Amino acid sequence: MYKVYCDNSLLYDGKREELKLFNAKIDSELNKVSSFNFTIYPKHKHFNKLKKLKSLMKVYRNDKIVFRGRILNDTRGFYNEKKVVCESELAFLIDSIQRPYNYTGSVEGLFTQFITNHNAQVDMEHQFKVGQVTVVDPNDYINRSDTQYLTTWDSINKKLIEPLGGYLIVRYESDGVYIDYLAELDGLITQEIEFGKNMISFEEAIKGDELITGIIPLGASIKDEQGNDTGLRLTIESVNDGLDYIQNDEAVETYGRIFKTQIWDDVTIADNLLRKAQEYLASAIMLSAQITLNAVDLSYVNKEIGSFQIGANVKVKSKPHNLDAYFLVSKLSLNLLKPQNDKLTLGMTYKTFTEQNSSQEQNIVDKVTVNIGEDLSNIGNSIVETERRLTAQIEATSSGIMTSVSKKYVTKEEQIQLEESMNARFEETNNSFDFSIQEINKKIVDTGWVDLTLNSGWSYQYDTDKPQYRRIGNVVYLRGLVDGTASAPTTIGELPVGYRPSAGAFNRFACALNQKDYVNIQVGRNGLITDYTKTTSTTRTFICLSGISFFVNI
Repeated sequence: MYKVYCDNSLLYDGKREELKLFNAKIDSELNKVSSFNFTIYPKHKHFNKLKKLKSLMKVYRNDKIVFRGRILNDTRGFYNEKKVVCESELAFLIDSIQRPYNYTGSVEGLFTQFITNHNAQVDMEHQFKVGQVTVVDPNDYINRSDTQYLTTWDSINKKLIEPLGGYLIVRYESDGVYIDYLAELDGLITQEIEFGKNMISFEEAIKGDELITGIIPLGASIKDEQGNDTGLRLTIESVNDGLDYIQNDEAVETYGRIFKTQIWDDVTIADNLLRKAQEYLASAIMLSAQITLNAVDLSYVNKEIGSFQIGANVKVKSKPHNLDAYFLVSKLSLNLLKPQNDKLTLGMTYKTFTEQNSSQEQNIVDKVTVNIGEDLSNIGNSIVETERRLTAQIEATSSGIMTSVSKKYVTKEEQIQLEESMNARFEETNNSFDFSIQEINKKIVDTGWVDLTLNSGWSYQYDTDKPQYRRIGNVVYLRGLVDGTASAPTTIGELPVGYRPSAGAFNRFACALNQKDYVNIQVGRNGLITDYTKTTSTTRTFICLSGISFFVNI
């Protein structure tokens, strides 16, 4: 199931007695440095190969990397065992410094500059390739400067993530390690978490510590005629009836007057500053909600089922908690030796105006537009009894182990043997079930990617940009980059029957154009893919179809 490597040495394999680790656990969180902790005893053959800050640690789950990083520190215990703490590869960005700079340009340009400077200062195994950058600024450019010699990690957070949002995602490809800076995370976990099935515990925390009801927005610094800083900043008084603040009256009535200032250094126009303040306040008047739960990851016993992943969206269904929506997995704790103790935190995804209204949210995660749909629900119902038996068996195993531990005092060696017995018993539990899920999952048809036939005047430049469509279950996805000549028709191409939207006269999507602007792409029930804003006198370059998805009837 899991394997751990220290450089090129196999450190852990659950099937080999001489390669054992204890208390092995991975804790991941979006936009944070992940950790991997474990205990290793002197009898381990590679006990002395662990080098702080130098050894490259990798954890695989079924040949897929779930952690990559380095050893940060270790602590020696009474039995000479080492409790080892590792940090993920995002910590490599702490090793490099961004020298003073003054930058004007795109978000992608500054992100690339940060990573390029980082790579020039660190060893090869600590370098990244710049991947996808989908975060943009509404003004189409940003102004950033710094004289503080910040680390690359601090620079990315202070100059990009804090003012613009987005997510840092590390991606492993055959040609290297990529780092993406993404505005949205649309990955989907096909496995559902459902009350009465694989949900073990549930906790919802609604917090008001970041709530405000009014804001005083401040823009760029104001210079005098000689170009010196006056100490003043742009305000919204000139476009807001002489007031330098805005407030939400309903929120003030509910919570009182709670104000703060917010600075946008790159905003130089009062109208733009007012718009940013309104957008910011619309979100800031909401209470933030976060869900933490334990769930049995059924992919441990059936590889055909998608596993829980950080940064992906998972469907949560619980009638007692009035939940039936997708949530972003913002934190994930993986217990390598006791998978039944895996824990997910679903947060950073929804807010509610009042605590009482939280149970009435109709679409908690609006940004997730894909849903395997009714067919997957039917499939879930058909395997419910098998899943329930698995959950009961896992809980019974855990309960039995806890009882045996509490009945007598054990020595350290006996404790080690007991932990090894726990692993064996859990493996036996997994292997004792012969799931028929593989046959059931055949109902979820994946057509694979199919090339889209383009109308005259529309083309693509590279094979990697080829426009394609794909259906998984009852959801169709598009991808690719297309160019259009001035004489090209507004219709880019046509989807065949079986790949057309199931609801509404049309579906519209805001798609990136030339990595700067946006165009309105419409997919009609007749299958026509149309550039809704194009005229016969305009050309198009690099219209991005990736990210478009919609339901179909099958």
